[in-house]
Amino acid sequence: MKSEKKEEFDPEMNEKNQIKLKNENKTAWNPGSKYYGWGKICGKKIYSSGKHEIKIKIDQYPKNESNRIYLRVIKTENRENFIKNFEWEGTYFFQTYWNFEIKKLKSQKSKKENGKCTDEIYPEEIFLKKHDIFTIFLDMDQKKISFKINEKNLGGWENLPQKVNFFANLWSQKEKEKDQITMI
Repeated sequence: MKSEKKEEFDPEMNEKNQIKLKNENKTAWNPGSKYYGWGKICGKKIYSSGKHEIKIKIDQYPKNESNRIYLRVIKTENRENFIKNFEWEGTYFFQTYWNFEIKKLKSQKSKKENGKCTDEIYPEEIFLKKHDIFTIFLDMDQKKISFKINEKNLGGWENLPQKVNFFANLWSQKEKEKDQITMI
């Protein structure tokens, strides 16, 4: 892996400034609005060559029926459209979410390429929780992404776009503990 400056969040790529930043733009949390809502924020770095690790510590992740967290990379040229319009073409991600049908937390890896969405739900009880370290591995020369929670490898995808940025979606609910993550 390259020795380089660590990733940080980009205050300019923060949907309606809903995500709050601290710790020199390394920590992001969603204080929510009056009721609840998504917050979307992009990382500053553009990844186009070499091998990289993006490590994220889960500081807070309440387990409730509405909470979800998405950790992803997105095709660099689509990031502004994603912030403004939630158009997520060219994204490759991991998510933990509440599945209303089975009333349980579930996780999956997903991608959206050329208008087609592909999901793979993990069969095990894999989900993010407080204090976990989530790692995104990027091999931009081979155009591959893979994911890991702590020491558990979760697979990934091939055929990444030429340039990508890190992205996070954090959910918030009124009067509940809020999602918070830190780049490490």
